[in-house]
Amino acid sequence: MDQMSIGSESKRLWAVLCLSAALGSTGALGAPLSLKDAIDRGLNRSPNVSRAEAEYQAAVERKRGAWSNIGPKVTATYNEARFGEQQTAALPGANGAEPTSFVIRDDVTKNGSLTVTQPITGLYGIIEFGRYNSLASEQSGEGLKKARSDAAYGAAEAYLQAYQAQEQQVISEASIAAARSAFQDAQALQRVGRLNQGDLLKFQLALSQSEARAAQARAAKQISLAGLMMAIQAAPGEQIELEKELPKPTDPGADIEQGVEKAKGRPELRQAELQAEIATYSKKLAYAKLIPSVNAFYKHDRNFGELTGFGGEKDTKYVGLSVQWDIWNNGSSIFEIREAVALSGQAQAALTSARDAIRLDVIQANENYMAAKESMVLATSAVAQAEEAYRIDQTRFKNGQLSATDLIQSETAKSNAQGQLVAAQTQLMTWLFRLQKATGLNQPTL
Repeated sequence: MDQMSIGSESKRLWAVLCLSAALGSTGALGAPLSLKDAIDRGLNRSPNVSRAEAEYQAAVERKRGAWSNIGPKVTATYNEARFGEQQTAALPGANGAEPTSFVIRDDVTKNGSLTVTQPITGLYGIIEFGRYNSLASEQSGEGLKKARSDAAYGAAEAYLQAYQAQEQQVISEASIAAARSAFQDAQALQRVGRLNQGDLLKFQLALSQSEARAAQARAAKQISLAGLMMAIQAAPGEQIELEKELPKPTDPGADIEQGVEKAKGRPELRQAELQAEIATYSKKLAYAKLIPSVNAFYKHDRNFGELTGFGGEKDTKYVGLSVQWDIWNNGSSIFEIREAVALSGQAQAALTSARDAIRLDVIQANENYMAAKESMVLATSAVAQAEEAYRIDQTRFKNGQLSATDLIQSETAKSNAQGQLVAAQTQLMTWLFRLQKATGLNQPTL
């Protein structure tokens, strides 16, 4: 193979490698992003979900730590002190003998102890604290469910907004093409004397306005795509292309009471219920501080140094009870109980508000969904009517039976009808998802 062939093959290989790198980094030429893909990516990549997962794991470990306080605790201590010199004493000898010297304190003392403590009266507070943390752990679990739900529904709505902006741009580009074609036809009619200069300028103005609307539509599309990329945590530089059609929605029905019943499983309501229970345990914990603390203990002391004085023992073992009771703390325990009672009332009121808000949320979502269904039917027929009217008006204009203003208004009405149909499609899906979320579904169901 000659050098020219080798050079050509090298260039071709380099081009393939560059194309592969571009595809891997941007995904621009991959399959279009579907609504389901957006929901899955939003659910799996959301930083809020990761934060809620970490918070839930911390709550689980906190619960385990609270219940572990029920068992006995073992404490080991060791003390070593250096005094520089021994402390001695002398006893006079018997019958004139030499005094006997003995060590009262060695120059180095080494003592250790092992203490096993088991709370007795404190078990009540410990058990209530364990139950308190169990409820807090369950509440964090509901928070994780809510974070997952918010991420999934947030990605779905971001996708619908991007889809609507994408289709509005398509409509605006089609409007430019129609306005340009009408302007070109007007120029031809003006050249043969069938159209005056004023009407020609109206077509030119309509073309300029269409181009301005298209620029706004492009900006709206880029903004909505940026929101979608944040919702699904797209990689920097990734190019996203959406599917051309939305999936067909499944009608969930219109039974409001059934929807309210389903909504009782929503994480927000369950969190409010758990908070009310937690407030009850907070009162019990506050009352527990009024009980004296009684602990049983076993202690084993050992002298690791030299025995001093009159001997003693290397090891000392004993058992007993320790009692501690704060008989006066300036009323802080009473104030804490009052605070817990007030917080319990606050939690009960919040629970009632949560129930009312969820019921209203179900009613609002259901009514808006039903309205969106009606709007969808009307928008579909309006597009067919507007397109047929524009087709007729084009023919009438070319035959001199319609003014330039009427034709421009007809084209504008057609574009508006098409835009309203796209808006109706996305609103129908949006309110379907909001109704699903209101009735307790954890993520959108297509």
